[in-house]
Amino acid sequence: MKKLILPIAVFTAFIITSCGGEENVKTTSATPENTQEICFYSYDASAGTQVRWTAFKTSDKVAVGGQFDQVNVIAGEKSTKITDVLETIKFNIPTSSTNTANKDRDAKIVASFFNAMDATDLILGQVKSAEGDNTNGTCTFYLTLNNVEKEVVLNYTVEDATVKLTGEIDMVDFGAEAAVASLNEICGALHTGADGVSKTWSVVELVIETTLKKACH
Repeated sequence: MKKLILPIAVFTAFIITSCGGEENVKTTSATPENTQEICFYSYDASAGTQVRWTAFKTSDKVAVGGQFDQVNVIAGEKSTKITDVLETIKFNIPTSSTNTANKDRDAKIVASFFNAMDATDLILGQVKSAEGDNTNGTCTFYLTLNNVEKEVVLNYTVEDATVKLTGEIDMVDFGAEAAVASLNEICGALHTGADGVSKTWSVVELVIETTLKKACH
């Protein structure tokens, strides 16, 4: 009788332990699924989009910063992927909204640079494609200046729901050498450095920033 009791006790303990362990595994694996958060992003028209630029003058490449006070954007539906939101964006920028915090300089840029181009009252653009994730990547634009459409690739980074795109364009790519020369001529001594050379660079650096709506559940 004693020999029979011991195996039964061991078998019973094994069954109880196994059942208890199985319940613990189910509880542990289910917890992350229940707490996982999904976020949707969409363009926020109320936040708007800021387009800042940096041009350069003199042989020493002295920076001149400015921005456009008006940027008109059309965008599509929300998505969990920021790249999907970027790919729906189309925009136009009135060049008359140029702002360098110097009204005299603003007038010269509009009259002698943008107005020296063909059909450039508006800068036109739309996103061709975006590659990356919700942290960083690249964004390819179709950009139209001087009645010339070119692809421009900018890098983007994301902090919370704020997307920042950075890169540069060369006005030579848009056939705007005459507009650069026109601006350099009207600015004259203001674009002349210590070497006595008056120079306006054709490359312009860009920073585009917008804050998306972010809804998580």
